Formats: sequence, structure tokens, C-alpha cells
Amino acid sequence: MAELNAQALVLVANGQTIAGARASFGCSAKGEVIGTAATSITGNGDEAAQRRGAWQTAFNGFFSLAGAKTLPVAFGPVTGGITTMPRLVSIQGASERDLGLAAIWFALVAAIFVFAFFRHFGRTDAITPIAGVPMPAGYRAPYSLSRFQLLWWSGIVTASYAAILTITGSMDTITTGTMALMGIVGGTSVLASFQDKRPSDDEVRRRQHAAAYLAAAQASPPDAIAMAHSLAEVYPPSRGLLPDLLSDAAGYNIHRLQLLAWTGVLGVTFLYEVTRTLGMPELSANLLALTGISNGTYFGFKLQEQQVPAPTAGDQPAPAV
Repeated sequence: MAELNAQALVLVANGQTIAGARASFGCSAKGEVIGTAATSITGNGDEAAQRRGAWQTAFNGFFSLAGAKTLPVAFGPVTGGITTMPRLVSIQGASERDLGLAAIWFALVAAIFVFAFFRHFGRTDAITPIAGVPMPAGYRAPYSLSRFQLLWWSGIVTASYAAILTITGSMDTITTGTMALMGIVGGTSVLASFQDKRPSDDEVRRRQHAAAYLAAAQASPPDAIAMAHSLAEVYPPSRGLLPDLLSDAAGYNIHRLQLLAWTGVLGVTFLYEVTRTLGMPELSANLLALTGISNGTYFGFKLQEQQVPAPTAGDQPAPAV
């Protein structure tokens, strides 16, 4: 025992050297040598991150931390290797209480972002009213793809951060790749909002539909069908979540589909890595580049989109007599 204590050994679980307090060796009532060592996955800094990484590897993923798992355990030097013979030991990972509390925090934070998206923040900016053309009662603007992407990633990152903090106590879990990803998404949202507010042909077409509405309203008797048709073009209403996200006035667009699909796939993969490693993934340069290309393609095509269709011959106001 004295010899083992002098070596300052640490825990080795399933071949993974777990840094932490050095092991202390004593003798049981049966005369067996017993070693104990204390480690923790909580805390900030590189050492805490290394301990979490070692435990994750030993347990073969975060999902295994939900319950006890039998692993070969030994003691060895901090530099690696083992000094004592391995023994199979049943180890309890993260407690069910911690996991349950993390799930609750994740669900609460995610629900806030979902509520914010559907309640108000997920729709395009308010359309400027045109004099003489009343906005329909209960009018709801279409959903915005760029805002969906911004709230999607903001919700995932914020909810993941809250869940990880609950279990590990570490406040330093945002990776460089995650920050770069949020920068790409935020930049796209800013550019899309700027584009929506710029003077465009859509505004000219809205004015043309407004003139058709006024002409139909002044007819004797007023043409209610033409008024309703023109009103829907002056104030384009929401047609539902997916139609709004995937289409413009000309119909469904492939560039919107590819951005939505890539956002969903990368988001699900991000969450899987969070649950598997108990940390936010460090996204590679290739993944960030692909995300940037996807967002750039979307914005490039958005510059050419039409949200208001051009009036047809039947939509034009009748000439004055």
C-alpha cells in the first residue's frame, strides 16, 4: 500500500486515464488492498474538459451515462498505462436526477424559441399599409426562412448550453465552430432583412394591385371578388409554414429547399453530438464552408425572388370613361 500511494496513481477506466485526485490505497477487513480515487465531469477549464472527454470515451458515449455500466477499472500513472490488475466494476454515470433536470431545462428553453417563432418573431417584417387599401382583419404576414434559421440555431445552441451547464457546471462550452456558425446564420438574417426593406419591384406591383382594388371598390356595384383578389396581393398572407418557407410568388424554389434541408440535417447532427459527448461539437472548416455556401446561394437567389406577382390583364383597373 505504501508503495502504491507513493506512485501518485490515478483512475484508469476502460483503458482511459481519468485525471483528477490521485488514488488513495488502504486495506479492507479481509486484508485486500483497496484503492479509491475521486474525479468529476463538472467544472471549467481544459482539465475539466479532458476529464469529461475521458469519461465519455470510457462510457462509449453520453447515452451510456444514464445508467450503471460494468467497466474494467485499474490504477496507473497520469502519463498513461496501468499499474494494478484491472477489475470489472459497476459504475454509475450521470444521475437520473441530473439527466432529468437537464432535459427539463432543454425543453423549457427550446419551447421559448418555438413559441417566439410561431407567435411573432418568425414572420417577415410588417408590410407598410397603402392609403385607401385596408389591411385585412387578423392579417398575418408569411413566415421567413432566414428568421426560421436564426431562431432554429439560436434555440438549439441556447437549449444545449443550458442542458450541458446543468450536468457539468461548466460555463465554457461554446466552441469556436459554434460561434462561426451563429455568425453565418446571423449575417444571412441581417442581409435578408435588409433586402426585404429595400425599394423593389414588389412595391411597384403592390401599388398596381392597390390601384386595381380601388377601381373595383369604386365600381357600381363594387366588385367584391376583384377587391378580395387584389387585397390578397397588396398584403400577401401566410399560406402555411412550409409553403411560406419554401416558395415565393412564382411557386416552390429549390434554393429554399436546400437551405431548409441542410439546416435541419445539421441541426439534428449537432444535437446528437451534444447528447453523445456532453459538449458542443467543434464544427470543421468544411462544414462551416458548406453552410456558408448554402446560405450564400439562398441569398443570391433571394435577390431575384418576387413576393408579389405582376398584375394580369384582368387585374388592371378599368380605364376612365
